[in-house]
Amino acid sequence: MIKEVTIKLGGTKQAKRQYESIRAEIETTFTIPHETALDLEKSMEAYKYELRRAKVMLREAMIVATHQIDGEPPKPKVEPKKEHLLDEDKLFESLRNQVRQDYLNKQESD
Repeated sequence: MIKEVTIKLGGTKQAKRQYESIRAEIETTFTIPHETALDLEKSMEAYKYELRRAKVMLREAMIVATHQIDGEPPKPKVEPKKEHLLDEDKLFESLRNQVRQDYLNKQESD
């Protein structure tokens, strides 16, 4: 019965500059709970889940290493929402024009 698993991953890729490469390594250790360790299928599911997590961590480490070597700040994952600020004067003017037009239309129909 396996209770503790260590996953080590590493990757290398070419940098933008010639003769330079980027290397990132991660190591993660996780413990399988006793109830899960008794069942081989559940243990393999837990291992596959942790392996996917380790791959994501390696990918993020490569991104950080790439930005460090290239000297660029990392880009945010989520673009911040741009708030649309309303110009209250323009809004008030358009409402006033609309009310005026409604009033004129009502007078014409009477």
